[in-house]
Amino acid sequence: MTEQTQSESRADAAALVIRVWREPSDVAAIRARITRQPNLGVDSDTTTVVASAEAVYREVRAWLEDFLHRSSDETSEGEA
Repeated sequence: MTEQTQSESRADAAALVIRVWREPSDVAAIRARITRQPNLGVDSDTTTVVASAEAVYREVRAWLEDFLHRSSDETSEGEA
């Protein structure tokens, strides 16, 4: 349990929370609220609302690519 708590507060960790629901007027359509915290070492987040599965996929991919890019940049800086 201690290891998990320590890793959650590290600057090289991020969080993405997705809440999905259907609109009562159109059960075929979805909405999603995506909350990103790009750095768990900093207390800031961003929230976006999207209206399709494709938009959710794009947001998740962009978030993950940003995290991976940032992580590789930080590793490179540490090696220099």
